[in-house]
Amino acid sequence: MYTLNVLLVDDEREACENLQNILSQFIDHPVNTMGFAHSTREAEEKIQELGPDAIFLDIEMPNENAFQFLERLASVNFEIIFVTAYDEYAIRAFKLNAVDYILKPINIDDLRKAIEKLKERVTYRKVIHANAHGYNELAQQINLRKKQSQIILRDNNTWEALPFSNIVYIKAMGSYSKIFYQLNGEEKNILMSRSISEYEDLLPKDIFFRIHRSYLVNCGYVQKLTKEEIPSIVLMDKSILPIGRRRFSELVLFLKNYSKRNG
Repeated sequence: MYTLNVLLVDDEREACENLQNILSQFIDHPVNTMGFAHSTREAEEKIQELGPDAIFLDIEMPNENAFQFLERLASVNFEIIFVTAYDEYAIRAFKLNAVDYILKPINIDDLRKAIEKLKERVTYRKVIHANAHGYNELAQQINLRKKQSQIILRDNNTWEALPFSNIVYIKAMGSYSKIFYQLNGEEKNILMSRSISEYEDLLPKDIFFRIHRSYLVNCGYVQKLTKEEIPSIVLMDKSILPIGRRRFSELVLFLKNYSKRNG
């Protein structure tokens, strides 16, 4: 069983010690705490010195916050789990491809789930490095400087790097989302543990349109609109989805502009 090597970054030593104790006492998978850092400057030095698999990172730090710190780094070759008392940064953390976002005080079940996700990410990263010639684009995605053009989907033990252009539409299912996509000529779908609002914020706004509170659509797959008793959209895969009445006119204008941009 592969030991996860982690660095704990928090300006409060007590917070680092508390997290270290929880990791050692309540997490089944072996986790090695390589050290603490109480400022972003100290974190940068220890990352270079120790090469952790991941860092547990508080957001509000002295002198610069976590996002400023990550933006300043030339590259990010480690995974990130944010640990914070503030919930308003979750979308921004998701954009940075963070493994997870844990609120203080730390819930042990949330931490266990984060470690499970981290295990998958670290294993995946090792596959990338072992097959660097075939995964160059995926490896670059980890770097914060590279504009994201795809998402990673996991189905059982299979990983798929899916370009945004392959996503047909996304359906809201409570706090989860079902992604309908095309891959190798096949129509597929997968349930993901992110809300549709997070995907709306992440995906290109010149391609994807929120036609309804429950549906986010790739306009490249639109075949036609119908304005009957219930306005709806017909996609190339023959899916028929409802359009929110207040969004119909805005959608028509969006599609006209989309057509102009894409010939």
